[in-house]
Amino acid sequence: MYPLTCHCNLQDGKTQDAVNHTLNWIPQVRDQYDEPKFYEAFTDLENPNTLTYFMTFSDKEAEERIASMEKPRKFGEDLYKMCTQEPKWIEHELVNSIRNSKPDSQIHTRVEYKVKPDVVSDVKKQIVNYIDTVRDAEPDIRVYESYQNKEEPSKFTHLAEFKDKAAEQNHKDVSHTKKFAEFLWPLCEQEPKFIYMNMIGSARR
Repeated sequence: MYPLTCHCNLQDGKTQDAVNHTLNWIPQVRDQYDEPKFYEAFTDLENPNTLTYFMTFSDKEAEERIASMEKPRKFGEDLYKMCTQEPKWIEHELVNSIRNSKPDSQIHTRVEYKVKPDVVSDVKKQIVNYIDTVRDAEPDIRVYESYQNKEEPSKFTHLAEFKDKAAEQNHKDVSHTKKFAEFLWPLCEQEPKFIYMNMIGSARR
């Protein structure tokens, strides 16, 4: 699989235009193209001028094929015109994943952090074990995924969806989350940054 993230910082007054542009585009992604396998767009709750797209293709060749087509290229060109600068694209490696549902969840978060270079391998192993435990112990988590930045392998992003506030609070309180946090925080060069997001729309297959 080939996960990508795109961050767009929008010009003042262009947020709703970009949201509408995306809302019009997502059904076309779902109905007219075989890739990406999922495609989701969010605004950050604290900074609604930040628009973030998460997408996963079967492989890089699939992404290049879709990107070369007229409509996807036009969508991107029109979006770029609303941004303060060229959007930032990040290639990832998928470390581990839970995907249990259609995108009907109420709570959407991402966590970004950077660890010390010499502990990357150990951190990845712990992430795999942690998400496996979440899968078995927390049925109200709809999505939990961890991505490793390909360009900067010491950077990680976790993407999560919770059924509701109670599921999110339970996730914070359970022993395996506390244990993972106790392991992770001393190894970070940049402390984890927690970001709440508002889902604009989703195309999942």
